[in-house]
Amino acid sequence: MACRALPWFVLPTLLLVACSRPQEAAPAAAPAGVGAGSAAAGESAPAPAAAAPAATLAAAPPVAPAPAGAVIASQETNWPGVVVEVLGMKRKGNTLTATVRLRNAGAEKQSAEVKYEDVYLLDTGNAKKYQVLADEKGAYIAAMHPGWKDRWYDDVAPTESAVIWIKFPAPPPEVTAITLQLPNTPPFEDLAIQDG
Repeated sequence: MACRALPWFVLPTLLLVACSRPQEAAPAAAPAGVGAGSAAAGESAPAPAAAAPAATLAAAPPVAPAPAGAVIASQETNWPGVVVEVLGMKRKGNTLTATVRLRNAGAEKQSAEVKYEDVYLLDTGNAKKYQVLADEKGAYIAAMHPGWKDRWYDDVAPTESAVIWIKFPAPPPEVTAITLQLPNTPPFEDLAIQDG
């Protein structure tokens, strides 16, 4: 009887000793990644420590650079559902090119028209207005509707957009921000000018 009772008393004691030893040695053995005892008895303690950094990395997505054509300013327009988004104000040499997108966020097709005689830049600090550049024949240097020399217009379907560009005389280098005025749209104030 005593021999049969002995394993019941010895077994829990041996398990207690076996379980406590790897847990005490786990902090020293875990970084090296060596030791058969840590896999057998300390499986539950090291696993969360090893899994926590992976879960943290998976939860924090990498920061992606801004995509080309990122919107720097946007405004609703008087064309129902149409939003104008400024994509760039780039000064190079003696000219400044404004790039804008007309995006139809509404449910119906809209006819949008930009007459370039109504488009300008305003340098509020120097009280100076810059009109759209024109060539020697009087055609504006900008995106045009075929057959016209003074405007862009098109039908913009829902969820679709159209990108247009417009050339202006460049303000002096010390002017780093400017206002853009487009038809049927409130002014875009303090737009940063990118040099290059």
